[in-house]
Amino acid sequence: MAFKLHNRLIMPTENDSTINSTLAAFAAGIGIGFGLGILFAPNSGKKTRASIAKSADRSLNQLKDRVDDIRDRVEDIQSAASDLFDKSVKGVQEHKENVARGIDHLKQAYREVAK
Repeated sequence: MAFKLHNRLIMPTENDSTINSTLAAFAAGIGIGFGLGILFAPNSGKKTRASIAKSADRSLNQLKDRVDDIRDRVEDIQSAASDLFDKSVKGVQEHKENVARGIDHLKQAYREVAK
């Protein structure tokens, strides 16, 4: 079957018929798949949407629970790290004071010996 495009005669080629038959087969496959899906669907559309929504809610709640657990763990780690830091600072300050007292005692002992 020939047709005109811009005053030129266009003749279909073998590739055109292959493409047309491929597109027809693809469209038929979509139609058959759609029909079989409706025919063999286990639930109505309303029930299926409700089931999907329920599953999504359940998954969202599980995700929220996991996020809360992780948040709690992070807060526990942060608190423990803060306590450890505070203890370390206090330990360094005590050590510094002990060293300063030791130096003062050594200075005093040196002065007594040097007299």
